[in-house]
Amino acid sequence: MTMASFAGADTPVEWSAPELIEGDILVEQSHKRRSIALPANVQLWVDGIVPFAIDPALSEASVAAIETAVEHWNRASGVTLLPLQQWGGGAATPADSILFQPGPGCASWVGRRGGVQEIWVASNCAAGSVMHEIGHALGLEHEHTRPDRDQFITIHWDNIDPEKRHNFNIADAGSRVLGEYDYSSIMHYGPNNFTLNGKPTITPLVGSADTIGQRRSPSPGDLAAIANLYASDLSVVTHVYTDGQSSEATIQVSNDHAQGAHTIELSVTFGEGRLLGHSDNGWQCSSADSGRVSCLLERLPASSSSILVLDLDRRLAVEELTAVVSSKTPDDNPGNNADKSGNPAPALAAASAVEDPLAPVFSTSLNGGAATWLLFVLALLLFYRQSGCRVDGQASDRIE
Repeated sequence: MTMASFAGADTPVEWSAPELIEGDILVEQSHKRRSIALPANVQLWVDGIVPFAIDPALSEASVAAIETAVEHWNRASGVTLLPLQQWGGGAATPADSILFQPGPGCASWVGRRGGVQEIWVASNCAAGSVMHEIGHALGLEHEHTRPDRDQFITIHWDNIDPEKRHNFNIADAGSRVLGEYDYSSIMHYGPNNFTLNGKPTITPLVGSADTIGQRRSPSPGDLAAIANLYASDLSVVTHVYTDGQSSEATIQVSNDHAQGAHTIELSVTFGEGRLLGHSDNGWQCSSADSGRVSCLLERLPASSSSILVLDLDRRLAVEELTAVVSSKTPDDNPGNNADKSGNPAPALAAASAVEDPLAPVFSTSLNGGAATWLLFVLALLLFYRQSGCRVDGQASDRIE
């Protein structure tokens, strides 16, 4: 895959009763004609987590199909569909969620529309069809509507029911093309969709007709498209503070991306030693082996950081500490996911004994020629502070 429609804004939207386009996409009545791209207010699911519920009116067979489809997406992709009853930690019920409910066919909105949104599951919707609809809910559109589709397929307009021809219109530039054209996408129409006379409506230009329209599982291209849409960028930076015979490791995990991440795992190694405790800010840590700590954070929102502090039972050398971060959410820059501490910090006793922020730097760097250089810098700063020199053309009597 493929192609997606979404927007970055998070503005509440008022929706009217839905209409169907392309056979299974729910849209507002004002967007019924597919010659226009889907609404610009289509959004992605926050942190890649999709809350959902299943209408009790659905049959056992339909519930089984939904559970199979959900399990497949959860296992194969970087997103997580989470039942509302598992929304833990006493957190408030999320404002946005999916409700699988009975409908006249198999259909879904594209992306997160805000509030509770439907996925229709008719009695004849098998697990593969539900996987297709979940693909829409995650933000994927139909493959055959890509702007470049005529290079890969032929649309046989004479074989299409005239009232259904709008379902084959090419998407507007508001849609985002992700990757190469994918005949095996679970989002691709089959060869006979909306046929008027039993003859093919779509023919691949490469390969045979049985290569399109599969409903077995999301293709590698579909999974790559979801990874592209929901990718984060996690990074980790470590510091070590020492005090007598113990140490404190400060580990900052950041997400430098517009999309949040979830199920963040942090692996910390430090030679030998035991974990005495850790900061209580959402991280859950355990230490089964000496010299190794594993920590888990449920989610890390877009453009945010979380600092974990580990108390260790021995004095560490700076080079002993290594931290590696990963998450279920795909990472588009794995090169900054590990840090072997090269960031020494002052001894805890020395750092706490002074208030001047220059003192910790001084206390850890006075050796050889570094001492002379730092003394020169401090003298220069003192000169500026006392003389009220002009800095960048502005009068200043203090250094900030």
